[in-house]
Amino acid sequence: MKKILTFISIIVVVGMLASCGNDEATTEPKSKPKTCEQIEPCKIALQYATYIEQGAEDKAYKMETEDENLKSYESLSVAKEYVANDYEKYQHHKIKNYGVLEYKVIPEKRYVYKFRFADFRTGEVKNSTVGISKKKENYFTNAYVGGALKSDITHNGVIAKYKKYYSTGLTKQEKDVLTPNPIEK
Repeated sequence: MKKILTFISIIVVVGMLASCGNDEATTEPKSKPKTCEQIEPCKIALQYATYIEQGAEDKAYKMETEDENLKSYESLSVAKEYVANDYEKYQHHKIKNYGVLEYKVIPEKRYVYKFRFADFRTGEVKNSTVGISKKKENYFTNAYVGGALKSDITHNGVIAKYKKYYSTGLTKQEKDVLTPNPIEK
């Protein structure tokens, strides 16, 4: 009995020493993110899509890439001219129920997100595609008017694979409706 207790004590001490220096000691496996909000570039893309849906063109403009070819407007002042007339009515609405396909075109550098959700004004289900690029520590966005093409999700001749994410609490039927079709053109 004494030998068993000594053996268990040694195992516990070795286990404690092995976990020294770790920020977090746990026996639970690290789980992959379940929602877009748990992934930084996806969370930013969702915020951008929300601003576009609200009609907050000026807020969306501030999140956009500095590449003039990808900007939606010439300047912030021009973007402010295009803020939706009914923006105040929708300014506190958020995209709550959604499905999204995440394409990691260049991991840690360039992503494309294809969202599917209900339009704030009509309630009809629609798609919105957002590009994300990382420069240094900052993420910048760009909208894909009319959706992204296969070339937008291709790097060095390889088409990026996608992962699906959903907002929490959706039923299987809601997921079926809110699952975007993959980018195939």
